[in-house]
Order: sequence, then structure tokens, then C-alpha cells
Amino acid sequence: MKNCILLILFVIFPSVVNAEMIYLTEPHLKRFLQQHSPSVEQIEASFLAVQNESLTLKDKLTLRLDAKGQLYHSKEKLLNNFDGGVISNSTLYSVKLVKPTRYGLDMELQVFGNKTSNAFVNDATTSGAAFGLSIDLFKDFLGRQTNRSIKRSDLAVERAMLEKKSRLKTFESNVRKIYWSVVANNEKKKLVHALIQTAEKQYQEALLKQKSGAADQAVVSRFHSVLTSRKADLYSLEYREVELLKGMKELLPQLNYQNVKLGRYNTKETIREVMSCTETISSYKASPFENTVYDEIVDLLNQEETLETKVLSSYNAPDIKLNGQISTIGRGFGYNQSQDDLFNNGQPRSQVELNVSIPIGSSKTKSKKSAQLYQKKLYQSKAQANLAKIDAYHNQTTQLVHILKGVIMNQVQTKRALKQSHAENRLKYKQARIGLEELISEQEALLQAELAEIDTNLAIVHTLIDYFSIYMETPCKFNSL
Repeated sequence: MKNCILLILFVIFPSVVNAEMIYLTEPHLKRFLQQHSPSVEQIEASFLAVQNESLTLKDKLTLRLDAKGQLYHSKEKLLNNFDGGVISNSTLYSVKLVKPTRYGLDMELQVFGNKTSNAFVNDATTSGAAFGLSIDLFKDFLGRQTNRSIKRSDLAVERAMLEKKSRLKTFESNVRKIYWSVVANNEKKKLVHALIQTAEKQYQEALLKQKSGAADQAVVSRFHSVLTSRKADLYSLEYREVELLKGMKELLPQLNYQNVKLGRYNTKETIREVMSCTETISSYKASPFENTVYDEIVDLLNQEETLETKVLSSYNAPDIKLNGQISTIGRGFGYNQSQDDLFNNGQPRSQVELNVSIPIGSSKTKSKKSAQLYQKKLYQSKAQANLAKIDAYHNQTTQLVHILKGVIMNQVQTKRALKQSHAENRLKYKQARIGLEELISEQEALLQAELAEIDTNLAIVHTLIDYFSIYMETPCKFNSL
């Protein structure tokens, strides 16, 4: 029957049957965190989105080559002998280098030619070379808007890099919190296992006493209920472990289809490291900005907001551009003649053009105010959220750790007293000096005290890991995998 079940599992879930056994430890977590996962990919994507926006803005300033060619042929009829406006054939080409700059000035170098035929002239050709300039006289004068936009995008990339670092640390913290929850759950399982053995022994002793007439069925049933209750506690803890590992696999999908078990760990060493870290944190009288990047993020956000406000200030300003072009041309019948004329007898041509575009009405003014308000709310909300983390995490963590350390001290004393009392009461029970209910109540109190101590230790670990997600440079051994 067992072989049949294994065969069915192999057919339906071959990857599970052949899954590798992975013993989870913090060094293993470091290796898994360095591998790609959806969460890490999303963090990378958020950074790349900001970086790509900056690169796209700078791409507009790169040197580019524009080329154009055209052939035209028409068999339209002439209205009379003087209808020379109908072009029967034409060709043209244009090749130019265009270089926008960040100073409100665009430059252009062009080589061009065109050849046309109509009712009076065949192959009238013009060839030439031109140099042009386009200057923004108002909105982007001397490139003030372009430079502000580029500087703001550079700051955004710098901020995105710091945010990427902080998000990766937060992701690491979430994984570590699950890991240490698994460790705490395993400590509880050890404790319940030991209690199951004790309950089993007590149950067997009760059965022997029943046979000898020293105990009735009620005593046996009471010890049996304690045994089954402890086994139920163990099942609950095993269920909790599966739930925790499920959460870890959601964060680290590379663990899917693997048999994951908790590896070796040293609780005593961990407690020493944690206590050392709490002393380090408590030594800071004020928020240690040198240990966090969030203050730098806030500073960059403020700089970005200032630049964005200046960019938006000219949102509804007029566009005034001056375009100028100086050309040298040659003319003849056909490209060869026109090019010879260009090189040997080039004639100058120049043109100046002023373009003015002034928005009329209140639409752009409303759009400007809306955009300014949106940007202000956006940057201020981000800055305030980061500032809140800086202040709250240090001040509150120091208080929380102090409180939790006090809780642990009292729990240790309570557990010590309960252990001593339990040992004495067990002896009294054997001597029939106390009743069964009193002994079981004592055992339950000791169990709850030991479970509470584990929970408190876990709370301190989680509190520190949350603290390290903000103050990621805190010089503590426990702050790194």
C-alpha cells in the first residue's frame, strides 16, 4: 500500500517526491536572498523605472542624424501655355546633424538638394549646405528649465538608489522575522514534546495505580486528558510551522517544491547578540542619522520639490523661440552642375524666424495650480513618512526594548519560582499531600510561563529587526546575516 501511494505521488507530483531537503539557517537565508525573487525583481523594477525616466530625458540632448529623401512624378494637364505651376517631376534629399543642448540652444548642420521640372524648366536644381540655430528666449532661456529638469532627474535616481537599498533591507527583515518565528515555534515544540513525555509517564503511572486500586478511573481520565491536550498543542505548533514556512516560500519562491526543515541554531548565542544590540541602541541619546539613509532620502526629496516647483512655475509661460539659418547654395541643371556651382561659386542665403506662442484663457493656469498642488502633496507626504520612521523607530524601539527586557527579567524569576514549586508539589502529590488538580494546575502555569518567555524573546528579536530595516547601518553583529 505504501509503495502504491509513493507511486501515485511520483506520477502526480514528481518534483515533490524528488525534492531536495533544505535545512534552513541564517547563512542559507543570505544565499536565498541573493537569488532573484518576485519581491526583489519588483524593487529592481521600481529603481529602473526612475533611472529610465532620467535617461530618456537626457536622450533628448544626444546628437542625432536626420535624413529625408523624396521622389515626385505627376502627369497633370496644363490649363494653358502659361501654366508653369504644375511640377511634373521632382526629387529632393536632406541630411542633417542636430544637436540639442541643455542651454536652450539647438544647433543644426544640413546638406540638401532638390531638383524640379515644370512646363518651362527641366531639372532646375539647387544644392546647398546650411547651419542653423534655435534659441529659446523666454521659458528655457539659457537652459534654465532643461537644467532644472536634468538635475531633478539625477536627484530622483540618487534617491531611488537609496530607496532600493532600504526596500531590500526591509525585504530581508521580513524574511528574517519569519525565520526567527520558526525558531521560536520550534522551541515551543521542544517544550511541548518534553511535557508530552511527562504526561505519558504520568498517565502510565495512573494506569498502574488503577490496577493496584490506588487510583480510580477519574484520575486516569484526568491524566489522559492532559496527555491528549499536550498532543493537541503539538499539532497546533506543527500547523503554525507549516504556515510560517508557507509565508517564507511566498517571499522566496525558490524554496517551492523543496522539503524545508529548520537547521541548527544557537539560541544562547543569539540572545547574547540581541542583548548586545539593545545596549548599542540604548547608548544613542538621539536618533543616529549616521546609521540610516532615510534622512538622505528626505533631503533629496526636498531638493527635488524645490526644482520641480521652479520647473512648474513656467508651465503657462509663453514660448518664444528665435530661429536662424545661414546657407550656401549652388544652382544648375542637374545635381552635378548645382554642386559644381556650390563649390566654385556658392551664393549666400540667410533667414531669421521668430515664433511666439502665448496661451490664452485660464485652462493652463488651472493645470499649473493643480500640478503644483499635486507635486507638493506628493513630495511632502513622502518626506513626512520618512521622517516619521526616523524618529519613531529609534525613540519607540528604545522604550519597547527597555519594557521587554523588564518583562523577561520578571518572566525568568516567575519561571524559576514555578519550577521550584512544581518540583516540590510533584513530591507532595506522590506523598498524597496535595490533589491531582493542584499538580496539573502547577504544570499548566509553568508551561504558560515558559511559552510567554519564548514569545517575549521573539518580540525583542522582531523589534530589533524592524529597527534595523530603518537604521540599517547599526554596528551590531545581529544586524547582518
